Amino acid sequence: MDAIPVQGESLRKTLDSFWSKELGFPIRDLKTGEVKIIGVDQQINIPPRWPLIAMKVDNGCVIPIEHRMINNAEEAFQDLSVEEVFTDKGIKRIHKLIGISPDRVAHWLHLYCDKDNFKPYRKHRARRLTESDREICERWTSEYPRAIGPYSYQYANPVPYGIIVDGELVSVSLVLRYDLLLWEIGVETRPDSRGRGYAKSVVSLATEEVLAAGKIAWYYLDVNPTNIASLKVAKALGYIEYSETLNYKTNL
Repeated sequence: MDAIPVQGESLRKTLDSFWSKELGFPIRDLKTGEVKIIGVDQQINIPPRWPLIAMKVDNGCVIPIEHRMINNAEEAFQDLSVEEVFTDKGIKRIHKLIGISPDRVAHWLHLYCDKDNFKPYRKHRARRLTESDREICERWTSEYPRAIGPYSYQYANPVPYGIIVDGELVSVSLVLRYDLLLWEIGVETRPDSRGRGYAKSVVSLATEEVLAAGKIAWYYLDVNPTNIASLKVAKALGYIEYSETLNYKTNL
């Protein structure tokens, strides 16, 4: 009997190869349940500009640490399971080891999508935002200054997409174009417009554009109960869960 193919198997192999190069450690060698400490010569930023503390893939965990701290790190994590590394218990160990305050540690779930897994959704008309939309975009930025918006993250050469209803932006998706195989997608929807499929429609268009450029679409979110809707959007579009990370928030 032929083996049943694993969902996104080809994509997972591509991601394994990508992160193995980034980490300098073969991800495929990471054993289930293993907490693996590796020495690194420089910070690894996932996503860019946010230093990586720990990365979980297939229930194995790799922790990159400066070579001079390897012995201390191995001692600090030797009695922790993979799951415990990503809890308050593990974060306290991280704080004690490298001095990063627990309130500056972000816990993210990362999902990815390629052409083979993508499931387009076009219920609402989404389009790329242009200079002719400046007034509408500026109103959004004024109303939601801390949210993802058309002018966020200029360092990553962003491309904004949106859905406009009655002259106002109701949902915005931003594609951040890094010098990587992966391009990041973020999304924000007006609080009074959620639950209508706007986010799904605008992320679908952004994903199409990323894939058309020959890149892999990358979607990540905070690991907390309030992000269930965001997770459902990604999975409905064919995004595959690949990893969880702990990262150091550098912009506070």
